[in-house]
Amino acid sequence: MAAVASSSRIAPQREGATVFPGDRIGDVGEFASIGVLLGAGVLREGEQLSATRIGIVRWDEPRRTISVQSAHKRYIPAVGDHVIGVVTDRHADEYRLDIGAAAQATLPTLAFDGATKRNRPNLQVGMLVYARLVVANKDMEPEATCQAPPGIAAKDWVTREALFGELVAGTLFECPLSLCSYLEAEDCPVLQALGDLAPFEIAVGANGRIWLHAERPSTVVVAQQAILMSCTMAASEHRQLVEQLAANMDFD
Repeated sequence: MAAVASSSRIAPQREGATVFPGDRIGDVGEFASIGVLLGAGVLREGEQLSATRIGIVRWDEPRRTISVQSAHKRYIPAVGDHVIGVVTDRHADEYRLDIGAAAQATLPTLAFDGATKRNRPNLQVGMLVYARLVVANKDMEPEATCQAPPGIAAKDWVTREALFGELVAGTLFECPLSLCSYLEAEDCPVLQALGDLAPFEIAVGANGRIWLHAERPSTVVVAQQAILMSCTMAASEHRQLVEQLAANMDFD
């Protein structure tokens, strides 16, 4: 934990507040008389204290610690889940993916539609992959595939039109697992409102990760803000939220 000089207690109006990454929690000058420690989810930027993750502002009086209690829960893999993984290692026959679970997942190098030993993706460490889980139980490491499931037309991986595969460019961010479940539902109000605003691509991982890509950076900014903020608002308010966020953005 990092120490901040001279502080007393958190301003009452921020205690228990829901915050998002970048939100102001308070200023160092608002604290006086005793030291305060910065706990998880809080960053000092000059004289301002800001949140680094979505969650609830908490103040521990005995320990004089201010923190943001995460709204996340650890992801538990389940067969059929669509996940966004980060390549952490590569071998002759498989890749290893960080999917935010207790164990990493394996992804066979040929588990892509149209892949052969001579013609297959060449993923590097650090790349993002959208995949679905085909093995998930407490006694085995999760196994992922980028092949289309039954009922969905398979498209060769080289066309970049396949449902699963490498996620190129774009922006990755994390959110509560419950929000990901909401976004995966049909006719999701916030995604419908964003789609009416401007075209964009999205991949929603059941493991609490979302990837966004759009031609204009302003679209990504508004989409990310709207998605994160939507979890604290009624569905009937989502369209108005998107319109308010987009009011000062250039979409021409």
